[in-house]
Amino acid sequence: MKRPSVLLLGLIVITACRSVEDKEAAAWEQSYKAEQARAQTEIQRLKEGDRQAKAHFLERYRRYQCSREDVPQTDESKGPGHRFKSMQLGDHLALKLKLGKATYADGLPYGPTRTASRYQLFWDGKLVGEAESLFSTGNEDSSVNRIFYCPKDHTVVVFDDLCWSTRRFFVFAQSSKPDRTPKWTTKYFVVPDPPSNGPSPDMAEILGVGNGCIYMEVDGQPYAFPFDDFIQTKLEFTVG
Repeated sequence: MKRPSVLLLGLIVITACRSVEDKEAAAWEQSYKAEQARAQTEIQRLKEGDRQAKAHFLERYRRYQCSREDVPQTDESKGPGHRFKSMQLGDHLALKLKLGKATYADGLPYGPTRTASRYQLFWDGKLVGEAESLFSTGNEDSSVNRIFYCPKDHTVVVFDDLCWSTRRFFVFAQSSKPDRTPKWTTKYFVVPDPPSNGPSPDMAEILGVGNGCIYMEVDGQPYAFPFDDFIQTKLEFTVG
């Protein structure tokens, strides 16, 4: 083959390769821009969903808003879950956990469950209240509990957390009338989830308890949620 023909052929090959590279680069750039556009659209969708969730929460719970000055003094302790034994609360109260077995409604573990475990509240050694715990004997799953105590009115709130997914709140509250012996009531309750697009939002910060309420902060705003407005009656639970 003559030298000019070889050069011409080489030029044609180089030109063709550059054409392919240019097309690939253009296709990649187009795909990249399309992906960027989809990402921006998704970000805007999430922002709008978050805005709507916050607006819905505010509309539903606005009446419970309060100020930090309304929050009673509260002592908080963190316990070792099913390994919790007892603790003293103030001068008169003691909280103990008596573990019992779990029972399963359908006979299968991790199905609908109840327990024979009981938190027991004592006033100067006298039993004044009991509440069912999520924890049970033979259950070594991850667990933690938090105890909140208001010295002013002796409100005691216990929060059980089993496997970071199953939660329960209950309150021991003292009620009395003039010239009558104080009586204690036990109530199970839930707390509102903070506004979120996610399926499992983190629990809002607990500021305190007392005056018939649990005080929580959501998006920088304190709320006083009355126990009686969020009563839980079904005590069967599942793990996970």
